[in-house]
Amino acid sequence: MRSAYAEVLRVAVPLMISTGMFSLVLFVDRTLLFQHEPSQMGAAMAAGNLFWVSICVFVGIASMTGAIASQYVGAGQPRRIGRLLWQSVWFSLATMPVFLLAAYFAEPLFRWTDQAPSLIPAETIYFQILMWGGAGEVMQTALSGFFSGTHRTRTIAVVSVVSGVINLLLDYLLIFGVDPAWWGAAGPRMWELGIAGAALASVIAFWFKAVCYAAILLRPQYRFTYGILQGMRLDRRMLQRLIYFGFPAGLMYATEATAFTVIVLMIGRLGDVPLQATTMAINFNMIAFIPLVGLSIAASVLVGRHLVGSGPDRAVRCVWAALTIAWLYSAAWALIYWFGAETMISLYSVNPAASTIPADARLALQTAQGLLGFVAIYVLLDATQLILAGALRGAGDTWFVMIAGLAVSIVTLGIGLAWEPDWQPALWGADATAPASEEGSMSASVTAVLMWWWWIITAFVVLLAAAMTLRYAQGSWKNMRMI
Repeated sequence: MRSAYAEVLRVAVPLMISTGMFSLVLFVDRTLLFQHEPSQMGAAMAAGNLFWVSICVFVGIASMTGAIASQYVGAGQPRRIGRLLWQSVWFSLATMPVFLLAAYFAEPLFRWTDQAPSLIPAETIYFQILMWGGAGEVMQTALSGFFSGTHRTRTIAVVSVVSGVINLLLDYLLIFGVDPAWWGAAGPRMWELGIAGAALASVIAFWFKAVCYAAILLRPQYRFTYGILQGMRLDRRMLQRLIYFGFPAGLMYATEATAFTVIVLMIGRLGDVPLQATTMAINFNMIAFIPLVGLSIAASVLVGRHLVGSGPDRAVRCVWAALTIAWLYSAAWALIYWFGAETMISLYSVNPAASTIPADARLALQTAQGLLGFVAIYVLLDATQLILAGALRGAGDTWFVMIAGLAVSIVTLGIGLAWEPDWQPALWGADATAPASEEGSMSASVTAVLMWWWWIITAFVVLLAAAMTLRYAQGSWKNMRMI
């Protein structure tokens, strides 16, 4: 097992750094928006979720590039990888018209989901700008699959860190603007774009990563060994294989993301404060969760390589090593969420003085502390389902992963919508007629609905972990191949 741990860590650590940088960017992005205008953070959460729902099927298809490339490596057919990459590139470029069409219908969609009227303009502009980067995100996912599939994950880490730093700098400059006083001039701030600036920074980062990966792949050691230039033509059979195995993975992302987005939109009906509190708690959840995506990718490519190369026994050892690392990592975060919630949530108000934070924002900070208790409950199970789903995808068992995710989403959302408690559209006081106090409190009915939807999130994770565990234990994945 020691060699399995070493192999998993060698592949996974750069990927965890890469995905960890992504989670840091999201956290800082939303924290800066909270400091610029608290309601913009909630709007970014809702619109960002819808953006992911809109692109995740295509990202899921592109993400299979790494797993399939790893099987070509295991089978001793590296020159097939170049052609595989080009199919994913053509596929990525074809998604652009779809994303721009979705951007056109953003405002009617937010109105249809009954969002708070004050949030709709910010949600719309954030979503529309992000969609210009959708194809870039699909392409960078596809091209990074070469480096994960061939176990060159350090390249992914370097590109992600550089891209993340650029994103963070642009976030600050474009959200708050440039103060002429910095160089001794006078006048108002320039380029203070708020939530639009945050979206623009993300779009630039998406395309920057895609361009970086493309430039690296044109280096001689990759061009000749993997047939990068020779594989430029369209290969319908290979493209169909990519879509066949990738579509279920993408649909799995879509079903999970849609379920989560519906839950966030349901919470968004309650008002700014519940949405802000949910966004804060989810941001800290993502700090723990997103690095595990890198570990899941490592499990996926190692399973794919060993099933074709050295057999299922080695693949099983790598999965157990990945699970152990994930459990230790998640357990540490669970303790932090449980015992350090107040300290973590206080980071959102680290710059403004307490007297300058609006009453509703203070209430959101207090509410978010309680929501982190839910994250502490399910974080270990979330790690389990993520690693096992990655292992199953690496073997090619993508259709089960999709069906399980769809079933769990339908069941949990159905229960959530059918038995949602009644509530009054009031933020302050005990009911709709109560006057606002200086500190304020959410109505009892709003609090009950907020807690209900967080129990639904927890149930979703529990059921998904159970489904992936049963399928993995059943063992049919050991006989699957994608090439």
